[in-house]
Amino acid sequence: MNITDRALLLIGQSNLSDLTRAGSTDYNRWVSIKRGRARVGADEIEILGKVYPQYRWWLTTGEVMPEIKQISPESNTASN
Repeated sequence: MNITDRALLLIGQSNLSDLTRAGSTDYNRWVSIKRGRARVGADEIEILGKVYPQYRWWLTTGEVMPEIKQISPESNTASN
């Protein structure tokens, strides 16, 4: 899974209105990305990291670091 796949996974489980409010990407662009009509850009990656801070490391690298509460949607658990 690459960074685009990881971003699309998060976008697919997100409320697009929440993503729109979190940054400068408008709702129609989020819809286009979700439907495969547009590519995910750096701005959208940054917004996803802002909305999902617990997934930032996974989003950019594909790795999890539960010891610092950086998880993936699949693991969705972090060490306390």
